[in-house]
Amino acid sequence: MHRVMVSNKDKAPYPAFVDPDERDDEGWVNPHFDLDTVRDLAANTQAAAEKLGHFAVNTVHVVDGDPDDEPPALVIVVNWLEAGYKGAAEAVTIVEPIRHREGDDQDDAPDAGERLWPVGGFAWRWFVTGPDHIHPQPPHRPEQ
Repeated sequence: MHRVMVSNKDKAPYPAFVDPDERDDEGWVNPHFDLDTVRDLAANTQAAAEKLGHFAVNTVHVVDGDPDDEPPALVIVVNWLEAGYKGAAEAVTIVEPIRHREGDDQDDAPDAGERLWPVGGFAWRWFVTGPDHIHPQPPHRPEQ
């Protein structure tokens, strides 16, 4: 995984980790975010839903648990459009974190380092930003 800045839909970039081999045919990436960044995403998606309406924006929510327990928080994504016609159970996704140690190939080892949440995935059309952190740089290919 590589540390990069990602964006979608002309939003400010967010720090993330991406696997350069995990991208779709158009170059969109599946970013993984630390909990602080997920909290920023949550605040921004909820503010956008208040402004544009909940049916226009999927919202991210962080439900805190015990920081010394597993997991320390739950990350939930609500697809409000689906809630209207599929019901609440189909519209809510609990995002499972992976464990990641920078520079290590054991991303999913249970005792591995930092938790990272893959919020939005390919459906949110995340792209790696260029050096200016504004313009997209798909398809993502890490510098050698």
